[in-house]
Formats: sequence, C-alpha cells, structure tokens
Amino acid sequence: MKILRILIFIPVLLLAACNVENYETGDDEMSYMRADFARVHSGEAGTLVSAVTDEGDSLVLTPPLDCEWATTPDSTYRALLYYKAQFEGLKVEGIQAANVLTLRIPEKRPRDIFTDPVHLQSSWVSTNRQYLNLSLGVMTGKVEGSDAKQGIGIVRDTITTADDGHQVHHLRLYHNQNGQPEYYTSRLYVSVPLTGFKQGDEVRMEVNTYAGKIVKSYIIQP
Repeated sequence: MKILRILIFIPVLLLAACNVENYETGDDEMSYMRADFARVHSGEAGTLVSAVTDEGDSLVLTPPLDCEWATTPDSTYRALLYYKAQFEGLKVEGIQAANVLTLRIPEKRPRDIFTDPVHLQSSWVSTNRQYLNLSLGVMTGKVEGSDAKQGIGIVRDTITTADDGHQVHHLRLYHNQNGQPEYYTSRLYVSVPLTGFKQGDEVRMEVNTYAGKIVKSYIIQP
C-alpha cells in the first residue's frame, strides 16, 4: 500500500506561517494589508523574493521574506500571502506567508481510505482556474510524548460519464486523525491542482464533516 504517495502528514501546528518581525498594525492607509493566494518563489538565499497571485498580479517582495517552511533555493510554493501594497509599481512589502498544502490526485487508489471528519469552512476554484481550494478546520491537540501526525490527501473514487457526455471525477478528501485528540480547531488551507482535467469535466469533491458528508461540484472552465 503506497499511501505515502498521496498523503501529507501534518503536525499539530497546521497553518505554518512566517512573518516580518516588529510589524506594527494601524488604521492609516500606509498600514493597509492585502491577503492573496499565490505561487511564491524563493531566490538563491532560500528566502521568498516574488509571487504571482491567483488574480495574475506579479509581485516583488521587498525585502525578501524569510520562512522556516520555505528554505529551498530557486523553488516555488503555494501560499496565502499577506503583504502591504503601498509601494510603487509591483514592489510590495511581504508581511506573512502561510503554507498552503498542494494535494495531487494519486495514480493508484490506496487500499485503506480514512475519512475522519473535518470542518469544511469554504471551497472555491481560484480566479486563474488552476486550483480547487478548500478551507478546512481540523481538530487537534497536544499529547505529551506523542509525535503522531494527521494524514491528509485526495483520492479519486471513480470517473463516470454524464448523459450529455462530459466526464465526472468523483474525488474524496482523505483524512486520518491518527489518534490525535480533538481539543481545538486549527485552520488548514489545501489546493488541488486542476491540471489534467479537460474543459467541461465536472469535479465532485466529497468531504466528511462533523455535520455529515458534503459534496461540492465544479465544472472545469477554460
């Protein structure tokens, strides 16, 4: 069973982030901050130097943003980027970047599938139509002496054909609580790349929540 090919095991701190030290908030226009989902890029030093938002804006982070979860030079990551956008041109001041897990559909369906419940807070297709995004609330807690991590991923159950001929991809959120206590809720963002789907395909995402199973349906647009 090759579960490791599809799962990301996440520690108790589910929403890993980095931030600029000594940033002061305020109400004047110079303290205005934006938050966008983006592909962020690291430079030779391993710090984040640029980003392309889901709206298509290309940004230069000035100064570069140092993140513990993004240390590989010349790499691209998925993130929720907070920044102050009052600089001239495309230069922005990066404030914080939260890691967004990218979950790819495995070639082979695992034998054992866990669907422990989560809170589904929202789901949407990105503006650039490259990702299906999920905002999840995952119950977690700390147990002394335990290094257990939860597992999360995406599986494809079946592909069917609708009456009008378009294909329907039945996806399911895999979630293994792995014995972690459910003391409090942590926010977790995940993105499922939509590359590989054809225009007109339908994606049906099933998520087992504490309120029951929820199925969201999306049509792949050009």
